[in-house]
Amino acid sequence: MTEGLFGALIALLVPVCFGTGMVVVRIGLQHMPPNTGNFLSLVSGWLVVTLLAFAIYPSQMLDMKWIALFGFALIGFINFPVGRFFNFVSIKQLGVLKAAPILAAAPVVSTAEGIFFLNENANGVILIGTLISIAGVVVVIRGDTRTTEPSTIDIVNEGTSSNFIKRHPILIGYLAAIGACLAYGTIPPLGRVAVAELAEPIVTASYTLLFGSIFMGLLASKNIPRDLKSAPLFSSGLVALSGILMGVGVSILYFALSKAPVVVVSPVFGLNVFVSMIIVRLFLQKLEKVNAQLVLGSLLVVGGVAAVIVGSQI
Repeated sequence: MTEGLFGALIALLVPVCFGTGMVVVRIGLQHMPPNTGNFLSLVSGWLVVTLLAFAIYPSQMLDMKWIALFGFALIGFINFPVGRFFNFVSIKQLGVLKAAPILAAAPVVSTAEGIFFLNENANGVILIGTLISIAGVVVVIRGDTRTTEPSTIDIVNEGTSSNFIKRHPILIGYLAAIGACLAYGTIPPLGRVAVAELAEPIVTASYTLLFGSIFMGLLASKNIPRDLKSAPLFSSGLVALSGILMGVGVSILYFALSKAPVVVVSPVFGLNVFVSMIIVRLFLQKLEKVNAQLVLGSLLVVGGVAAVIVGSQI
């Protein structure tokens, strides 16, 4: 088995962690704003990953160069305060099934950046897969823009911005999903460089989660104590659990990137759609509904991702 194929197989665990985490956080965020939920999930994931990192690489965890810390801070900022916050907003406003297909297009961004910045190879099959993924996202969005029913969930406190969000919940949800897609699509190329030049995968995950927690804490520090106090313990526990699942997923993603190029690993992330859809279909039918348009769009996205994987092996 080649390292590239091994990395691709390991990467299959990433959508299991993230797909499950997205469904879990969907339930928890019903009683918690996304910014506070983001912070809680980051801290929870960081604690678990850091304990594992210290157990495996204690000396590397304590001996880190400044250039490495700067790189981890950059990745942590793009991934968590930006990417995960937008992801949580999109999940809260649209639901998992409508947000996930857009997030599944992140490999399109990753593939383009891998080719342009890391000189990775592309071919006609990869380009066709990219177009199919984009078509799937368009199908999902067009199906939902016909719905004018507003969201019943507020994502921030009362105020002018809150009133705008209430008037345009679907627009805000899709803009946030696109923002998350762009941010998450940038992470695999940066992660590939980090695990090759800076540190071991789990050490990289620990430090990026640390900086993400710090940045998010600074941005949301004013409301975190009040939000956590008012949220039901069950909701807080679910958000924390989602953070642990996603933290493990981040660690696995970096490990896969240490074995295989971006154009091989990142498309597997699109399978989050199927994982989320299966879980929702089995356990959360009262919270979200699966319709034919969502299924068709998701199939196109995942089919495009599969084509990218096949094309990367040619």
